[in-house]
Amino acid sequence: MKKLLIAVIVFFLYAPGPVWGYDAAYFYKLGMNSTLSNIKINYYTRAIELSPELSAAYEKRGMLYYFQEHYTKMARDFLKVTKLNPDNPNGFAMLGVAYFKLKDYDSAISNLTRSIELKPELAKSYGYRAEAYRLKGMLNFAVSDATKTIEIGGYKRTVGRAYSTRAKAYRGLGENLRADADLKKAVNLDPVYDIYKSFTTTEFLADSAGRSGSVKNIGWMGAAGMIAILFVMIFKLTLPPPKKDDEDKDF
Repeated sequence: MKKLLIAVIVFFLYAPGPVWGYDAAYFYKLGMNSTLSNIKINYYTRAIELSPELSAAYEKRGMLYYFQEHYTKMARDFLKVTKLNPDNPNGFAMLGVAYFKLKDYDSAISNLTRSIELKPELAKSYGYRAEAYRLKGMLNFAVSDATKTIEIGGYKRTVGRAYSTRAKAYRGLGENLRADADLKKAVNLDPVYDIYKSFTTTEFLADSAGRSGSVKNIGWMGAAGMIAILFVMIFKLTLPPPKKDDEDKDF
């Protein structure tokens, strides 16, 4: 009996992969079933400690870091995802988003491009890449990618961002009528997210004012933008915030 007990203890101490794999899956499932972000992160971290090759745990934890705006940690997790699963377009897309949030636009463009190569209809990849191009001053590339995002379609927030990016790119190219038309479409698609929170009217008007040197030259767009911003400031407390589930559905 004593020998049997010793054998059982030795087995659990030195048993290879399957036992540890089961433990990692157990903690991964706990993470999936939990509701609090930090608790979920702890469970996914434990799963990763037990099974460092568990790509899904890095991906889930990376998304939680995204919503918490911990973009450096997010980038580390999705870098690991892309190494473990180099054919995963979602991994490259979210790695690109992480670099974009960290203002490393070259790395963002590189990874978003890879995600598009793997899955050409990822609207958000084109959308984020368009804005990265715009911020680098590559306005024609920004227009092209924003147009592709609009053509693919999908969620209003994604398309609204694309119209906003294209409007600012058109403004930089001196195509003011097209810029005005796109800005109106962005506002109509998602006034709360695309004006109050994302890269839209506020920055757009600031850019326009800086180039023109005079507020009066902003014209109708300035007035419309100010009205839209005032609308959001008044009603922002009663309008629903963006949902987490919507943010990653395109991925």
